Amino acid sequence: MTDSPPIPAKRNLPVLTGQSILSQIAWTLGSPSIVLPFLAVSLELPMFIAGALVSVRMVGSVIADVFLARSISAHDRKKRGIALTEVAVGLCLLIALGVATTGYVPLIAAAFVLVFFIIGLVDETQMLMYTDLLGDHVQSKSRMIMRYLQLGVGGLGAIGLALLVHEIVKENPPFSRHSAIIFVSVGFFILSGLAILAMFEGASGDESTRDAAPEAKRKFITYFTDIIAMFNEAWFRRYMIMRLPLVAATLSVPFFALIAAEAHHASAKGLTAMIVSSASGYLVSAPLWQAVNMKSHRAVMVTGNLMVAITGTVLLVFHFLHLDHDVHLHAIALFIVTVAVTGISSARKLYYLDVAPKDQRVKGAAAIKSVSRLVAVILSAALAAVAHMHEVAWAIAFIVVVAVFAAFACYRLVLPVAESSASA
Repeated sequence: MTDSPPIPAKRNLPVLTGQSILSQIAWTLGSPSIVLPFLAVSLELPMFIAGALVSVRMVGSVIADVFLARSISAHDRKKRGIALTEVAVGLCLLIALGVATTGYVPLIAAAFVLVFFIIGLVDETQMLMYTDLLGDHVQSKSRMIMRYLQLGVGGLGAIGLALLVHEIVKENPPFSRHSAIIFVSVGFFILSGLAILAMFEGASGDESTRDAAPEAKRKFITYFTDIIAMFNEAWFRRYMIMRLPLVAATLSVPFFALIAAEAHHASAKGLTAMIVSSASGYLVSAPLWQAVNMKSHRAVMVTGNLMVAITGTVLLVFHFLHLDHDVHLHAIALFIVTVAVTGISSARKLYYLDVAPKDQRVKGAAAIKSVSRLVAVILSAALAAVAHMHEVAWAIAFIVVVAVFAAFACYRLVLPVAESSASA
C-alpha cells in the first residue's frame, strides 16, 4: 500500500460520512423505540402491542442474521443494497402512517406489527452490508472519526430539526404532530439512500465470494452446532453470564419511552422532548465513554447499569407518588438511560475483543448475538404482557432489579484491562 490513499478512498470518506450523518438524523427522528410508540399509544393501541413491538423487531433481526448473512457476504456491491434499505425503512414509516389514518385499531395493530418486523429485518441486513462496506473501503482510524461525527453532527441536526418542527406544528393535534416528525424522517432516509450512491465501489473480484452461495446450506446447518459448541469454552460461559443480564439495560430505552408516551402522548411538547433528550444522549455519550473506556471497560458497564437502576428507581418513585406529570422528568430519564445504554453497548463489544481468542471470535460473536437476541425477544414480550395486564411501571421495576444484578455481575466477572489483554 502507498502512504497516500487512492482517489476513490479520498472521495468515499466524505461521501460515507455525510451519508451516515443523514442516516443518524433519519433514525433519530423516526426512532422505532421512541417515535412509533408515541404514535401507537396516541392511536390507543393495546399496551401489549405497543410493548411487544420491540420483540417483533428483534425477531426480524434474528431472521436476517440466520438466513441472510451468507448471501449478503456473497455480493460484491453493497451500496445499492444499503440505499434500498434506507428507502425501505422510510416506506415502512409511511405505511404505518397511512394505515393509522383509517382509525381502525385492529388494522393499525396488524400494520404496526408487520412494519416493525420489516424494519428489524431491513435494519439488520443494512448493518451487515454496512459493516462489510466500511471494512473494505474505510480505514480503522477514519471509521472512528466517522462514528463520532455521525453521533455529534447527526445528534445536533436531529435536535435542531425536532425543535423546528415542534414550533411549526405545536398547535396541531397529536397525530398531526407525530406525522410531521415522521415525514421529515422519511425525507432524510431518502436523502441518505441517494447519498451513498455517490461513493465509488470497485468490484472485489474475489473468487471466494462466488463459492459463498454453494457453502450457504452447510454453513446454515453448522450455525446452531457452533452455538452449542461455544458453551464448552470457559471464557465464553463467563462472558455470557455477564452479557445476558445486560439485555435488560438495552430494553430500558423503549420501555422508558413507553411510559413517557403513556403520560405525554397528548402533550404538545412530549414527542419533541423525547427526541431531543435521546439525540442529546448520543451526543454526550461519545466523548464521555471514550475517555472512560480507555481506562476500564468494567467501569463503563458497572456505571451504565447503575445509571439505569438509579434513574428507573427515581422515575418509579415519582410515578407512584403521582408527581411525574412534568414532561421534563421523562426527558431527563430517557437522556440518562440513552447515555448509559450507549456506553454499555460500546464497552461490552470492546471487552469481547479483549477476551475472545482470535480463532473463536467470529463463532463466539455469532453465538452471543443469537442467544442474547433470543433472550431479548422473550424478555421484551414478557415485559409487554406485564405492562398490558398491570402498568408499564412494573416492567421498569423489573429492569431496575436486573440492572442492579448486572452491575454486580460486571464488577465480579469483567477482568481488569491488563488481565483481559493477557488472556486474549
